[in-house]
Amino acid sequence: MENNNLIIIKEGSTKFYIHERDLDSIPSKSMSIFYNKKMIINRDISNLAIQVYSKLYKQDLVMVDSMAASGISSIRLLKECNNIRKIYINDINPMAVELIKKNIKLNNLDKKSFQIEVSRKDANYLFSEIAQKNYILKNEYNQKPNVISIDPFGTPNLYINSAFNAIQREKGLMCITATDTAVLHGVRPKACLRKYMSKSLKSDYCKEIGARILIFFASRIANVNKIGIKPLLTFSSGHFIRIFLLTYKSKANISKDFKKYGYIIHCKCGYRTINDNNILKIPKICPTCHSSDKFDFAGPLWLGELHDEMFLKELIIQNNNSDYQNKRINKVLNFALDELNMPISYYNIHKLCQNLKLQNVPKIDVILNSIKQKGFVASRTHFDPLAIKTNMDIDSIKQFLKTL
Repeated sequence: MENNNLIIIKEGSTKFYIHERDLDSIPSKSMSIFYNKKMIINRDISNLAIQVYSKLYKQDLVMVDSMAASGISSIRLLKECNNIRKIYINDINPMAVELIKKNIKLNNLDKKSFQIEVSRKDANYLFSEIAQKNYILKNEYNQKPNVISIDPFGTPNLYINSAFNAIQREKGLMCITATDTAVLHGVRPKACLRKYMSKSLKSDYCKEIGARILIFFASRIANVNKIGIKPLLTFSSGHFIRIFLLTYKSKANISKDFKKYGYIIHCKCGYRTINDNNILKIPKICPTCHSSDKFDFAGPLWLGELHDEMFLKELIIQNNNSDYQNKRINKVLNFALDELNMPISYYNIHKLCQNLKLQNVPKIDVILNSIKQKGFVASRTHFDPLAIKTNMDIDSIKQFLKTL
């Protein structure tokens, strides 16, 4: 790797090398070393989440960045978080590993007290190696990782099982990204069945369906490894979904979580509801428009909460004390707070008004206040800035928009 092919760019407080030809490239597997500058918000929120996790659960961090590419996420974390004891920075691409070492040296991290282990391995091999080493050499110096990040180009499904086998079983943090949103959002439903053992559905609220399918899949794989999960934060933006899951090992609570698996029932007329984890109970005819050919479903998927309230509030505090994209991140986090305890799915107001052929689209804040005055619950959602969540039924919403 010739230095004259590299340029230095800056992200947060960190400088790092990337290939000059990769700077403005469309993200793809053909890149020399994968880098997507549009994913800065993903890295910002991930770093905030890991720091808040360490604070809330009093953890000295042993972390695995299993698909590090240029190493920017790990290097930023090393500079921004004070209590990292050890970090594995791994990528299977030999050019990426060479670049990671250059970036560590560029940021003077090779002389720090924490332990950095750079490797060129398949992620599953690395997870299995860590798990086996911990099994053989159980001591305070060989602690299981309490943070594992899986951030592939495409589906993470190939790596989740071995990652759960490697992670700390109680109060570990699993960070998983999926970029195969065409699969999870219902464009390729057969691929979703194959990859995630769940039926996706193309709809106005497909981003939430995709996130819930991903959490369900991760939860079931965790259960196979005698682990339960609790979503701390679910974040969907552009063409990726990122979930942050806290692990626990109580078998009784794992069994209780089975009630959080189920299905979303959907009709093209706008009707939607949820059903428990029994596919035989899914109705065949829409109770609103009495149609059967427009009736469909998605699942099994996660029906529980997508976020944890205490975790979100601490994230907002942490963000306000950081140098990140404060306003954009705070907007996402506050919308996520609004989503807590709200019904599953959401309604895009602009599309509803378009379908109703209304000339004017009311402001969302006006709509929310008016719905609440009628005795219903309503909120914004981070999945779609033009959408609302509410327990008002679809026919009432349409009539309400016409009168408003």
